[in-house]
Amino acid sequence: MRLDLRDSVDAAVTHDACAAAEAEAALALGRLDGMLSQSLPATRRIFAGMAVRAALVNALTQEGYAFTEQRFDAWFAGLVPLVDASERRPGRAPTMPARLLADAILAELGHNSWRPLAAAAHALRPALLASRDFADGHAQGDAHACISEARALVDALGAETTPLPFASLRRLHAAIAESTRFAPAERAPETISMGTIAMGTIQFAVERRPPPSPRWAIELVYGEHLHATGLLAAALPCPGLVRLDALGDGDDPGLARTIRARALTDIAVDLVVRLRRASESAARIAERLTGLRRSSRAPALAELLTGFGAMRSRQIEAALGVTRLGVRGMLTALHDAGLVTRASVLGNWLTSSARLDPVPALGVEPAESPALSPAFSHEALADYDAANANIDRLLARMGVGPDGHED
Repeated sequence: MRLDLRDSVDAAVTHDACAAAEAEAALALGRLDGMLSQSLPATRRIFAGMAVRAALVNALTQEGYAFTEQRFDAWFAGLVPLVDASERRPGRAPTMPARLLADAILAELGHNSWRPLAAAAHALRPALLASRDFADGHAQGDAHACISEARALVDALGAETTPLPFASLRRLHAAIAESTRFAPAERAPETISMGTIAMGTIQFAVERRPPPSPRWAIELVYGEHLHATGLLAAALPCPGLVRLDALGDGDDPGLARTIRARALTDIAVDLVVRLRRASESAARIAERLTGLRRSSRAPALAELLTGFGAMRSRQIEAALGVTRLGVRGMLTALHDAGLVTRASVLGNWLTSSARLDPVPALGVEPAESPALSPAFSHEALADYDAANANIDRLLARMGVGPDGHED
């Protein structure tokens, strides 16, 4: 009897923890959706550049590349390899060439249903100047195959009977566990033979690190599912969504549910932070570039550098479709406005966005600063209220109050 009571108490505690984690995820997604709906075009363009970069960095990191942000910029510009040969550790070498992987991701994002993201990827693809690790058409086909299989796996989730994403997340992780492509490979011993004249043949077993699961491909396309079910106004990549420690429910399905919900919360919170940064940057760029001709492309370049990262002149020409002389004029305007800085890498100049900390005017409270709290239209405020109302309805369906506790 005591054992049954303890099991009941443990089950109730687990249910409360799961409900709280999923409520937090629903709130975070609702907040992100509301901010996306209210955001201005310039904010969306900067945010899209951030999303493209995050998707690339996520995939490259999962494939085994270790690099700094500055190294990524120089690699994307074609100035250095992403990882020096001397830095590669035995048994940990990446299996997919970095440039081919990046090109496949940019091609996929170029077909995204959210126009700002597709436009950013389309502009950045010709700006990818990184050299090929080796000419391997099979490796490029493998990257595209990963994305195609990930898209098929996500499409198989179908439409939700409820806009809550947690049932589909459970089915997604279960499908990954059964997938020959995406399930984590097990370590397998490999026999190595060495022969000498004196001692004959010597055999010993070594355990090599298995290739990583290309879960980046699923995280790249899952945003389309969230968009199709009405949870997000944009189909955004979701780096960090797939949790290998929650592929199956195992002996503790409540723990797996909580892990998946918290991963979704982390993604939404990270995207909210990026969106706020994009909004602040867009306001500051508009403030610094007031008075430029309407035909000037300088604001577009400032948005590109702020969202994606540092670039050299040749990349800017390819991304914006302008001449070298046009790039020079834009960079001069941005430099005069204090919006860019330059750094020399192997004799080439990389231009990056200058750090712009919002500084309120004297006598003005930070909350009144237009860079932090832009005036929204009545329509935008109505959309925000509607998003909050949707969140309340979602939580009511779950039987969870706004504080994350069961009613």
